[in-house]
Amino acid sequence: MKLFTKLFLLTIIDFIIIWFWVKEIDPEPSISIAIVIVVPGVIFINLAIALILYFTKKEYSKIFVINSFISAILMYFLFLKGIERHQNLRYESWKFNRKDTIFAIIHSKLDNTFSMTESTNQGSTTEFLEGKFRRNGNEYYLTTDSTEYKIRNEYLFGFRNSTDSIKLTKIER
Repeated sequence: MKLFTKLFLLTIIDFIIIWFWVKEIDPEPSISIAIVIVVPGVIFINLAIALILYFTKKEYSKIFVINSFISAILMYFLFLKGIERHQNLRYESWKFNRKDTIFAIIHSKLDNTFSMTESTNQGSTTEFLEGKFRRNGNEYYLTTDSTEYKIRNEYLFGFRNSTDSIKLTKIER
């Protein structure tokens, strides 16, 4: 087998192993710093295999040296995709602007709650509203003890007054 074919097969195997590992650990944003450990770890593992193969099957040693860089790149991107996947499974968000303030609505899918935040140009963000989130067909109902809002067709209804309709922008991760 040619070098390119062996590298290609090893890359496919790396992709499968790394993706299943990332999917299993389900990394959240708070452990994103782990990337500074797992990427060098993958390089170290491949170089250790290359060293062992250097003394047993020299022709495979070169492949693992090259693969150490390929698998590190795979680990980096798949780890970041794993964090993104974690967030997408748990949250969905929308934002809208009013004057110099950016408002965000964050829906927690796991417990069907929502929170609303406001961010000013100075960079401070404040959560000012929490409540229950309910889906009914294509409409979402956001309720608190004293208010109810509705999201329909990417518009928020009832924010400041009952006739308000505000265009929302879905935040894609």
